[in-house]
Amino acid sequence: MKTMKPFFAPAIFFAFLSCASTQDLTTNDGSSMEKAIRVASVAKEYEIVREKCGGCKMKSQSLTFDDKKQPFDILTLVKPNGEEVKYYFNISKFYGRF
Repeated sequence: MKTMKPFFAPAIFFAFLSCASTQDLTTNDGSSMEKAIRVASVAKEYEIVREKCGGCKMKSQSLTFDDKKQPFDILTLVKPNGEEVKYYFNISKFYGRF
């Protein structure tokens, strides 16, 4: 069992770190790249979009980079009234790490 300890300590640390968030969700509302929501997974993006835009339908998802080469996902949704809305997510926490 001692051989497993080196694996569990970093795993627990990174699991805790991915759950911790210091961003202010009123400032980081996802309305622009400057106000992008930081996430640790695509699943979290979809969870946030469901909370923020209930009844919306996904139109598109695209990947872009800012001038500092940080990656962002842009989710474009259509509200029930036909209005389009975009949510920006900073995905630098996990993009390119697979």
